Amino acid sequence: MIFDRTLDLLRHLHGERIRNLKIDRIVIGVFFTGVKLSDGSGGVAYTPREDLYGATCCHSMAAERPASAPLRGMDVSDVLGQPDRSALSHLVKLVVMNALSSQFITPDRYRIVYDADALDLIEIDKAGRIGMVGAFIPFLKQLKAIPGIDLALIERKPEVLKADEMRFYVPADRAHEALFSCDTVIITGATMANRTIDDLLGYTKPGADVIVTGPTASMLPDVLFEHNVRALCGVQVIDPDAALDMLAEAEGALRLFHSGRVRKMNVLRGQGTAGMDRGADFRGKD
Repeated sequence: MIFDRTLDLLRHLHGERIRNLKIDRIVIGVFFTGVKLSDGSGGVAYTPREDLYGATCCHSMAAERPASAPLRGMDVSDVLGQPDRSALSHLVKLVVMNALSSQFITPDRYRIVYDADALDLIEIDKAGRIGMVGAFIPFLKQLKAIPGIDLALIERKPEVLKADEMRFYVPADRAHEALFSCDTVIITGATMANRTIDDLLGYTKPGADVIVTGPTASMLPDVLFEHNVRALCGVQVIDPDAALDMLAEAEGALRLFHSGRVRKMNVLRGQGTAGMDRGADFRGKD
């Protein structure tokens, strides 16, 4: 699995140093979860409410915790070694994985475009049929305004779509056939949280231009690059404590970006030499 292989790679890169890392602070927010590790690194990930809040009471939620002890102060090695038995335990591992990844996602290792959106990395007139997994509202507004756009929108909750967007709607159980017909695919990073990313990437056809996007998509990209992904469009956490304060007050991604606590960070497949601002033209390049 992509998740497990990425964790193995991070363990290798950190080496013995990982044994000294602890969770300094964690916030499981309504929309996003955030963590700060003892080395000052931070990570965020989507909170899968539909999976996480299925617990009917505090007792059943407690049974899903990744550990009986408080998460704050736990050794990172112990967190990663816990069995992945619930949505909550997976979420905690995922957000820790993003924090662990942060020090290795640097311009000398990867090609990075800062302060841009996933759509900025796509030449729409050459994109062909576009598949989008998850209703990214800002992206959807842009795409549906393009005359003749060929868009397949795969969404588990069609009730979030407006009437004029239903013409693009594809039920989640038809993702296989829809994605295999697409030349360009945009997948929400939340699929790492709900554990559907492996299947979805397996549905894409060879040669498709695949982008995984959203704050959750902030992990080490190497394994994803091996699975047909061209770009990972996540975030760099600039101020972990301030970001976690916002998550504790149920803030979402838009406010996080505007606050400057996190920065949009797009990691592209290929060897890096320097970080680029939005003006750099990486569209369509490998």
